[in-house]
Amino acid sequence: MIDELLVSATPFGVRTAAIAGGKVVAFKIESAHAPILLENIYLAAEGRRGGAAHFVAIGKEQNAFLEKTGGANPGSNPLVQVTRAAWRGKAPRVSAEIALAGRYMVFFPQTTGASVARRIGDTAERERLLALARRIAGDGSGGGVTIRSAAEAAPDDAILAEAARHRQYWSELSAKRATVSAPALLAPGPGLAERQMRDILPPGARIVTDDRAMLARLAAYAAEWTPGFSQRLELAEGALFERHDAMGALDSALAPEVPLAGGGRLTIEPTQALTAIDIDTGVRAGARDRVLRSACGEAVIAAAREIRLRNLAGLIVIDFPRLDAADAGQALMADMQAQMKGDPVPHKVAAISASGLMEITRQRGDAPILEALTEPVDGGFGGRRRRLDALAFDIAQAARLQVQAGARAVTLCVAPALAEYFNQVSGDREDTAYAALGTWLRAGVTLREEPGQRREDWAIETA
Repeated sequence: MIDELLVSATPFGVRTAAIAGGKVVAFKIESAHAPILLENIYLAAEGRRGGAAHFVAIGKEQNAFLEKTGGANPGSNPLVQVTRAAWRGKAPRVSAEIALAGRYMVFFPQTTGASVARRIGDTAERERLLALARRIAGDGSGGGVTIRSAAEAAPDDAILAEAARHRQYWSELSAKRATVSAPALLAPGPGLAERQMRDILPPGARIVTDDRAMLARLAAYAAEWTPGFSQRLELAEGALFERHDAMGALDSALAPEVPLAGGGRLTIEPTQALTAIDIDTGVRAGARDRVLRSACGEAVIAAAREIRLRNLAGLIVIDFPRLDAADAGQALMADMQAQMKGDPVPHKVAAISASGLMEITRQRGDAPILEALTEPVDGGFGGRRRRLDALAFDIAQAARLQVQAGARAVTLCVAPALAEYFNQVSGDREDTAYAALGTWLRAGVTLREEPGQRREDWAIETA
């Protein structure tokens, strides 16, 4: 169970580390250069069609794939919501069936019905919550309700208060729709840290951030949607990801190989179509069957941990050594299902083949950390390197530590590619990225281009 969430923020993005028992169990990363857009609600314009595919425009230069939900008519300007972020060059996916998620429920303003999350197993509690969901859905105002697992043991008045907030939010959104022209963003979804606070943190968890603006954002969100966390927010100075060696864990999670306790390793290799995990048992003493069973047991634990830690998504294929026992495949599946049980991201462990291939599908949401922090070089043949926005985040973090230590001005000594990135105009402020960095730091920032310097070899000078 997660007991702490570290939230590190700079003008270039947000990084979070979920901590359980003193260890990092999951990373999530969002770049300000490529925001995720999840749960954003748009008034869309009709877009292109390609065969059975239907695309709508959600921005001047942004198309999205419209799911076949029956909620939008061809030629109309539908209200749509992002359900899946852009993925490896593919457009984001949107649905015309709006779902407003809160801590205790998901409210469907355009449909009807009442249900309760499957994870709530207690019969009496399920009956209580189902009765409450039916009461909310049948109060004459319309809308469908699914009670979430976080509502277990929550008081009725807290759940009813959230339902009232959802209805008010939908009313305001509907009124705003008449005032804009398509395509237009009607309502942004919650940010990365807010979604995690809402969706995955248990009531006793605390949230620690290193950024005052992020603290204010989280406090505002908590006051409206997760009141129980209002007193659990903390501001920390210093290198936040030094706690629980989160930075070391992040570096390890970018490596292609993971050692197994008894010898051997996992090799994790993402491709365009899937993520492949190969198991090398290494050299182990003992009878073949016992050695392989031991290695497979270690591999199950390691693979489940790395899937969550690295935020792997889509199709994941694990190549296990072939075991002789007839029931070996079923046993491996049961072990993997048990290890993945605590994963809050929807997933499915499929059947294992006779050749030892296990398939896992995991819902796509935030980008895998390898894609969020690195990019292929020469089409992938030259390996991978740090993305410019990821390097800018690291530089901003280092500069903040210098300012906290007393520096009044900093000079960024960077390669030409990074200099060009920092000189780009940032957002609606009409200033450059490095000027925005100075505003954020409340210190003077100078940019010095170093011809011939590798992009990873940046430095900071202080005054």
